[in-house]
Formats: sequence, structure tokens, C-alpha cells
Amino acid sequence: MAYLRLLRQRRVLLLWLAETVSAFGDRFFTLALAWLAWERSGAVAMGLVVMVEGVPHLVIGAFGQRLVAWATRLRRLAVIEVAQVGVVASVPWLWNAFGVVGIMIVIALVGTADAVTEPALSTLVPDLVEEDRVQAVTGLVNLTGRLTWILGPASAGALLTVLSVPGLFLVDAATFLVSAAAFMLLGRRAGDGRKADVGAAEASTDGGEVEVLSARHVMAKQPIMGWAIGLATLGEFCACALNVGVMVLLTTRMDAGLGGYGLVVSAMAAGGLLGNLVAGNVRVGARWAELYCAVWIGRGLALAAFAVAGSLTRLLVVGVVAGALSPVGSIVLQARIGVSARAERLRLFTVQSTALHAACMAGMLVLPALVERAPRSAFVVLGALTTSGALVTWWASRVLTGPSPVAFAGGDNEVGRVDGREPSLDDEAVLIEQASHAAAGWAW
Repeated sequence: MAYLRLLRQRRVLLLWLAETVSAFGDRFFTLALAWLAWERSGAVAMGLVVMVEGVPHLVIGAFGQRLVAWATRLRRLAVIEVAQVGVVASVPWLWNAFGVVGIMIVIALVGTADAVTEPALSTLVPDLVEEDRVQAVTGLVNLTGRLTWILGPASAGALLTVLSVPGLFLVDAATFLVSAAAFMLLGRRAGDGRKADVGAAEASTDGGEVEVLSARHVMAKQPIMGWAIGLATLGEFCACALNVGVMVLLTTRMDAGLGGYGLVVSAMAAGGLLGNLVAGNVRVGARWAELYCAVWIGRGLALAAFAVAGSLTRLLVVGVVAGALSPVGSIVLQARIGVSARAERLRLFTVQSTALHAACMAGMLVLPALVERAPRSAFVVLGALTTSGALVTWWASRVLTGPSPVAFAGGDNEVGRVDGREPSLDDEAVLIEQASHAAAGWAW
């Protein structure tokens, strides 16, 4: 199994253990903060927490490219982790002293740190392994998040039998120290690697400043990535309907209560683990875009299927399918970004992170009210919208990456050929320009 082979590498194992501890801490923080907000200020405060946490991702994504590029050094990531220790540990005191305003400041600071470290760390992880193992290490990181989403609440509940809610914030603060120590150790070994013969992958994770590229430059060079990230943005926006819609369906259409909701969530989580194991251990070749679009077509159909599932049993089946497809698309796209040059990789991960947070924020603002009014219609419409977006992206991928027998603008220059001959590697830029013109011509 690819994951077990990866964990035999010390650097991968160290990073994975640190990220697992950190992810558990994040779950503790989320649970403790949600409970504190509900207990002291009600549902309005919970909604504000979601909004304030997402805003830094939009701001950093739009204006903080140089800050994110600065953070693509392991030792600098360690500094950011240490800086969050005091912030997180002070949450209970700040709430008592300043109320909602104090806690919003904390959330903004933590959100800013996440907005910087998330794309920076995603950029560094592929450098830990050879190129043919990037998909596997991407799946391993994805698996960490999925496991902690399942086990995190239960672990927090167990801790709450011996700790108070403020104690969970102290535990979360300690997890930042663990990840900071791991980053410092990995960064030190990478620095030593530039002096000793430990291989390129050992040294590359903490070497050199990363060039800041514009999104326009990167998308012009890899146009299909723009379509793929756009599809993920649309799909995740539509998928936000599940946060409220499943509960509405269970209570209004099936007379099932909290127990039924727990079963559906568990089914989706189990499907997610299954999908992760498949996507992380089966290599995807050059036709990744077609697979990626097929996954989103399946997710759109599954979203619509929630509307017609007339029983809890059928809803559980749909939940497993929807859950299994979710990690496949994510791992395929992130692995493809991961094999890009580091500067392009950083920009693509930043764009992706910004777009997905914007989609989730918009989805949570717009969709709950619509789904509550007409849950079945909402699921059908959102599923159709997701499927349509996937079909359009599939068409774009065929135009931008695949040879076509149709010629444009005269002469021997067909899409997929240069001056009537088979293309060479040096002709890549010419082919991209031809394909872009072809796509514009067909769209017109």
C-alpha cells in the first residue's frame, strides 16, 4: 500500500504525525469555540465565527501573495505556529474580558495564519517525495483530515470528561508547539541537506525563496487548471446544501431525528475514507482532467439523488457514494498541482484555497434558506448545476489538451499540430495559444 511505503520515510512520517496532532487540535478548537459561542451569545455568534474566519483567506488570496511566498520555508512556518500558541490559549480570557469582539479578533488572527500556512505547506509537501509519489502523499495528507473529522469530536468528548471547555483551548495550543517543533526539525535537516549528500528531496523543502507569479501568468500557461479550480468552486458551493439539506429531508420527509442524521453523516464519512484509499493508491495518468470531470458529474448526480431518496436506507447509500467521490476529485486536482514547478504550484494552491473558502462562505450565506423552503427542488437544481459545470469543464479540457482534426484560421496549423507536423516539447506554448483560440472560436 502506497501510504505505508511513504510512512517508512522519516521525513514523511514526522510531518504526517505533526499534521495529525495539529488537525486534532483544530477539531478541539472548532468544537470548543462553537460551544462557547452558543453558550454565551447564541447562534448569531456562531455565524459570525464562520464569516470572520473566512475573510482572511479572501484578503490574503487577493493581496498577500508575497506573504504566502515568504512562508514557504519550514522554519518560517514554525514561527507562525508558535505565534498562535498564545492567541489560542487566551480565547477564554478574551471572551470574558471583551465578549464577542475579543473572540472575533482571535478568529481573524487564526484565520490569517491558516490563509498563509495552508497554501505554503501544500506547496512544500510534494517536495518530500519523488514526482511519481506526489499523488500518494497528497492522499495521505487528505486522509489525516478525514480521520480527524471522524475521531476529533469523540476525542474532544473524552477530554471533556476530565477537562473544562477552556482546557480544550490549552490542548489545542499545545498542538501548535508539536507542529512547530516538527517544522523546525525538518527545516534544520533540509538545511543540512544542502551541505551533505542527502538527496534533492531532502534539501528542496526548505531551500530558496519562491518567485511570486501572477494568477494570470499561471493560468495562461496551464489554462485547464483555471477550469478545474472553477469547477471545484462551483461544486463546493452547491455541496454546502448538504450541511442543512440532509437534516431538513430527514425531519420533514422521513420522520427521522438526530439519530438518522448521525447515520447519514457517518455513511458519508465512511465513503470518504473508501474514496481516499482508492484515490491515494491508484495512479492517474495524463487523462486526469477527464477523470476529474467524471467525478464531479458523479457528485452532481449524487447531490440530485438526495432529493429522490425516499427512505433512510436509500439516503445512506447515496451518502456513501457522495462521500466516496469527494476525496477523489480533491486528491486528483491537488496532486496535479503538486507536480507543477514550485512557483506555479504556490500560486495555484493559493488560488484554490481562496476560491474554495469564498465558495463555502457564499454557500453558507445563500443556500440554507433556499434548501429549508424547498429541499428537494434545491437538491435537484444544485445537482444539475454541478453536473453542467463538469460537462463544460470536460469540453474545455478536450479543447485545451487534446488534438483535434478541425483547423482554425487557415493553413496547416490544426489544434494539436504545429506547421503540419507532430509537436515537440518546445512547441507547448504555441499549442496552448492555438487551443485557447480554438476554445474561443467554438464558444463564439
